[in-house]
Amino acid sequence: MVRNILIFGHSNIGDVFYDLVVISPLRAAYPCAKIHFLTSSRCRDIVERYRGIDAIITFDRHGKNKGVCARVKFLLELRRADFDLAVVLKHSLTYRILPVGEFWVRHRRRNQPPQHSVDAYRQLLREHAVPTPPAAFDFISSGEDRQFTERFFRAQGIAARDVIVGILPLAAWPRKSWPPEHWQRLIRILTRRMGMKVMNLGKLPPGGLGDTVRSCLADDVIAADQTTLGQAMALLRRCNVFIGPDSSFLHLASCLGVAAIGLYGPTSSACFYPYFHRQNIITPLAPPSCMPCYPGKGRDCEGDEGGVPPVFGRCMRAITVEVVAAAVQRVCRETCRPQSAI
Repeated sequence: MVRNILIFGHSNIGDVFYDLVVISPLRAAYPCAKIHFLTSSRCRDIVERYRGIDAIITFDRHGKNKGVCARVKFLLELRRADFDLAVVLKHSLTYRILPVGEFWVRHRRRNQPPQHSVDAYRQLLREHAVPTPPAAFDFISSGEDRQFTERFFRAQGIAARDVIVGILPLAAWPRKSWPPEHWQRLIRILTRRMGMKVMNLGKLPPGGLGDTVRSCLADDVIAADQTTLGQAMALLRRCNVFIGPDSSFLHLASCLGVAAIGLYGPTSSACFYPYFHRQNIITPLAPPSCMPCYPGKGRDCEGDEGGVPPVFGRCMRAITVEVVAAAVQRVCRETCRPQSAI
């Protein structure tokens, strides 16, 4: 009898979103089991807002679990827990030292065609006789997050009939980002010509590149970059469309059912696409020969003349404003309907 299940989740926010697809099938297959989810401390807010998880175990490699002694203590505590089943979704050898009755491990096979992680996780469940209905995600918003959203939209004068376009203009790795001047031109088209509201959900670092991007967004963009993750998720639910590079919020938008438009260059869209909106991916019409360069295999951006890699990849600069604006218009014709304030 399976009483306690441990899921080895990822430590990165974008990966954890897709890890959660296994929760509902496992809950249906083992309704009496207690499901534990192991992840990093920075992902805790995400997992807390997902239905069906009974306990969250966090490993903070830069905080309380930093250093050899702290890690050994953490592993000893994990060993003392009474788990009947461990579902391993990430590359890890930790599970091998645990006295768990059964392990389900995702193995990457050689010469296997590119596969989205959601499809890989669902395949793993099917290999162990767990039924997998169509993929779905069950995030929840707290009452506080919903109240924040009401106050925020009221202060910004956003009405139920308004079409809201969420954006994340700067990825953690700048090479994946769309140039600020492209964003500036797109935002003017969306706000002044199409009458849409544009809201920036991405945090911009102080100084340097962050200030450059901030100056391009200042006039026409609603700033929502100083929120908690829960508040940002609640705001994102209200968006009609979300535009961004390969980033955690692009994938979250897709999981929340928000029409996601992904701008792809350095990363491969073959298996890292927003799961429910692959049809909305935009890549350069004439891709450089170095694309994709991440995950890297010793390859780097070809750069401009002289071979100096730019801050923003050639591939991302080659995605035109007109193509993205047309995609937003198309998606809105297909999906946009007036929504309530939340």
